[in-house]
Amino acid sequence: MKILYIQPVHEAGMRRLAEHHVVCVAPDTRRETLLACVRDADAIVTRLTRVDAKLMAAAPRLKAVCKHGVGVDNIDVEYARTRGIAVLTTGDANSATVAEHAMIAIGALMKRTVHMDAATRRGDWGARDCGTSVDLAGKTLGLVGYGRIGSRLARMAWQGFDMHVAVFDPYVSAEDVRANGCEWVPALNELLARADVLSVHVPLTEETRGMLGREQFLCMRPGSYVVNFARGGIVDETALADLLACGHIAGAAIDVFAQEPPEGSPLLHAPNALLSPHCATFTEDSRRRMSLRLAEEIEKIFSSHGMIVQ
Repeated sequence: MKILYIQPVHEAGMRRLAEHHVVCVAPDTRRETLLACVRDADAIVTRLTRVDAKLMAAAPRLKAVCKHGVGVDNIDVEYARTRGIAVLTTGDANSATVAEHAMIAIGALMKRTVHMDAATRRGDWGARDCGTSVDLAGKTLGLVGYGRIGSRLARMAWQGFDMHVAVFDPYVSAEDVRANGCEWVPALNELLARADVLSVHVPLTEETRGMLGREQFLCMRPGSYVVNFARGGIVDETALADLLACGHIAGAAIDVFAQEPPEGSPLLHAPNALLSPHCATFTEDSRRRMSLRLAEEIEKIFSSHGMIVQ
């Protein structure tokens, strides 16, 4: 079987598949290149490159489209379903990694770690007396989304830092949330009004696209914080940048953007924003787990088609 990686991932999974199959990496991500490369592909692995109906239609042997991650907003899932093509993700292989990054980012924002580092380097010893750092203990972490990552972050926050955790997720029962020591909140605006820190952990769908804009941020307390490690299209970047500039939002940690790389994003010029290049999942440990998980899932699909290698 032929597995086409649009971009290379950790070698562990690629090497495992190469023991019994043909593993190829596209020479570039131009449309014409990919259309030529997929013609004899049995599986495609993508990171952020879009795999749409036209690309899948050019691959008559295709049995699986695999996302190196969990969000499938860059895959035409409906078309795949009509063809019987499996859509695979890495599941929870990166959940702990992203939750860790989000928790560390929250701490860095509230303790103003980057600001204090810069002040020390320029000789501003008096920055320690500015009084703008705050404690995490006793503060309310508001979670939009309580899936694999959100629930892990919740445990870190309340067990490790004595934060109160409130959750808005219409797809999770109040009983499940309460059983894990968190408070279930029935409405988004209620969560926004109570959160000292808002952290987003939902997929990008038509329902969630643009769900956090100026109106929602103004529901938050002055001096609160916003963290987005989910998808860029969920947050209105211009509105967030404006409210960071006027101080209504004290700080934001952003790992994802509506356009990536985020050329022209107003958040690039916000001094109280902690930015990273959609990398929360990419530790060495996580990359290896994700790569191997995809290899295992691809092998299962091939086996279900009777393609078991002896």
